[in-house]
Amino acid sequence: MKKTIIFSSAVFALLTIFSGCQTVPTEISEDLDARQLIQLGQDNYDTHHYLAAEIYFNTVLDRYGDDPKHYLEAKYELGHLYLKQKKYSAAYDNFMEIQEIYESVPVGLPGSYRILCGIELAKIPEEKIKEFEARANAPQEEEAPKEEAKQSPRTPEVQVAPTFQDAPKEEQKEIEPPESEGSSESSESGDNE
Repeated sequence: MKKTIIFSSAVFALLTIFSGCQTVPTEISEDLDARQLIQLGQDNYDTHHYLAAEIYFNTVLDRYGDDPKHYLEAKYELGHLYLKQKKYSAAYDNFMEIQEIYESVPVGLPGSYRILCGIELAKIPEEKIKEFEARANAPQEEEAPKEEAKQSPRTPEVQVAPTFQDAPKEEQKEIEPPESEGSSESSESGDNE
């Protein structure tokens, strides 16, 4: 009797372990449409196979990202997935991108994802939200020099010569107009006579 219970427990444990070791997809059939990929992602999410779910949602973005409905759904699912894993920064970024899309294109989009994003954003700890908002509102001055450094070496830098108006006022007073040739000859002839 004890041997049967031990054997049954061992088989159950092995089945549980192996059923949880679903492989991450290495190739995803081109025949799958966006709805099927979303469903596969959701199925993997439900069984806690988060990496596989992420791959399916990103595949939707790669293949069908030009369609706003599919893009919004995949972005929302990714945000939801990241929130479940407590990857708050990635979740926040996905939800905020969706919110920005709704602000820039308010008509013709399914309204459900905007509402769902609001609900999901409320699940992110408040101190994390403040941290992300501070990051988003940080001065962009720090990034400007990086952009200049990334400038292509083929692109010539145009240097503008300073104009008279650019000079400080003190220098403007000291600058005298050049003498004309006629006036210098007359002064020379006046000195000689």
